[in-house]
Amino acid sequence: MKHLLVLALLSAALFLGAAEKNLLPAKFAIYGKKSDNCETIVQKNGQVDCFIKSKDVKDKNMTGYVYSVRFAKAVTGTLTFGAESKGEKVVGRVDGNYCVYLDLTYADGTRLYGQIVSFKNGTNDWNKVTKTIKLAKPVKALSYYVLFRNVEGKASFRNAFLYNK
Repeated sequence: MKHLLVLALLSAALFLGAAEKNLLPAKFAIYGKKSDNCETIVQKNGQVDCFIKSKDVKDKNMTGYVYSVRFAKAVTGTLTFGAESKGEKVVGRVDGNYCVYLDLTYADGTRLYGQIVSFKNGTNDWNKVTKTIKLAKPVKALSYYVLFRNVEGKASFRNAFLYNK
């Protein structure tokens, strides 16, 4: 019986050790012009908690945050990305505006823009969005945006992630 318990614990430890590593760097930048619209941006343990409000869809001030990712060796396979958001009275076209947005740079220098996974309009509790894309070519770098622009309302973000398989 003890042997089965030890075997089960070892199997669990190996499984947990194989968990995917979040490829987002600890450092991020504000995307857009900082203004009163960004109430807080807090970074802890490589994660960003951000609260953004917008009163006017034409307000082009604070629109989100961005991670710049450069891979030591170009990655192939798939990229899975996403984040969590909580929205309050979000109104407007969310596609490309209230979303996680990737721009890829391939190893050959060509680019692919606008890989998007959007959050929902309205008032929502924490909502996780995720998307997996199959890479057509090896990727050497990417820009990872968490956006809240051209919409009205408030949004909080947490737990942004990027995985490669």
